[in-house]
Amino acid sequence: MGRILFLSLVVILLVSCNDDDSLPIPIQINAPSNFYALTVGNTWEYKYYQRNIDGTGSFVDTGVVDAVEITNTVNINSNIYYEVKTITSGNNGNYNYLPNDGEKNWKFRDSLGYLIDHVGGIKYANNNYDEHFVDQLDINVAYYLQLSNTQDNITTDAGDFSCLDNHFYLKDINDNFSNSTDHIYREDGKGEILLTKSFASQTEHFAEKRLESYTVQ
Repeated sequence: MGRILFLSLVVILLVSCNDDDSLPIPIQINAPSNFYALTVGNTWEYKYYQRNIDGTGSFVDTGVVDAVEITNTVNINSNIYYEVKTITSGNNGNYNYLPNDGEKNWKFRDSLGYLIDHVGGIKYANNNYDEHFVDQLDINVAYYLQLSNTQDNITTDAGDFSCLDNHFYLKDINDNFSNSTDHIYREDGKGEILLTKSFASQTEHFAEKRLESYTVQ
């Protein structure tokens, strides 16, 4: 009788342990975000367009091209930065407001949603709507950025994108804004899609850098 009672207890325990309701809920582990597409091997090609002087508001291809690639990573003060190489072609000084031919290199990382360079300068914000200082142009005027609270649909030759928009603008020590506001549009995981370039005194931008093709992992 004692042996039968023991076996019955074992069966009850096994059934109780196999009850799905008593099992712990598995922890959901989300994959880390890569909003800025910071992965070695990712590439982008951009073309620069300038506003047509015919007054129609259209833009024409300047022939200036940026080829961008993330080439490596580097550890700076225990933080991993991504080395970004840009090779510009098609501008031998013909457009003084566009980058000249040659190679340029930067180091960037994602810091809590901010794209920052190796000296801590903020280049973009994807989750904070405050105004952020970018650079001091002179004793009276500084450059700022601010994330827009709306998403924009942007179309280039590379496709259709749903983008965040950072506004870039000048402001003096009396909080007076310049006439111009530039925009940098980025899509989550795809990188930069469109950038505008303006003169401070004008309300319309005079040039655009548009994504033409890309390969991201």
